[in-house]
Amino acid sequence: MTSQEYFEFKNLLLEQKELLKMMVPKKASVSYLAEATGKSRQAIRQFLLSNYIPEVDYWLEGGKMFVSQKTAVAILTRSSK
Repeated sequence: MTSQEYFEFKNLLLEQKELLKMMVPKKASVSYLAEATGKSRQAIRQFLLSNYIPEVDYWLEGGKMFVSQKTAVAILTRSSK
């Protein structure tokens, strides 16, 4: 891979990253993730409790559980494999 090809590839990845950030909300509800992945809210909630840090990756707000954009992208990416 030449230097120019590398930089073109890097730019494409950065564009993809920005598009993904635009499509996923800054904070996503467990319901949003459940609908997007096809998994139940309970499955998403249990996965969050087992694998992520409370008040950093997810939190409760008005009785609903929300996740950060970074966590949402990780879960959506994981579920697409």
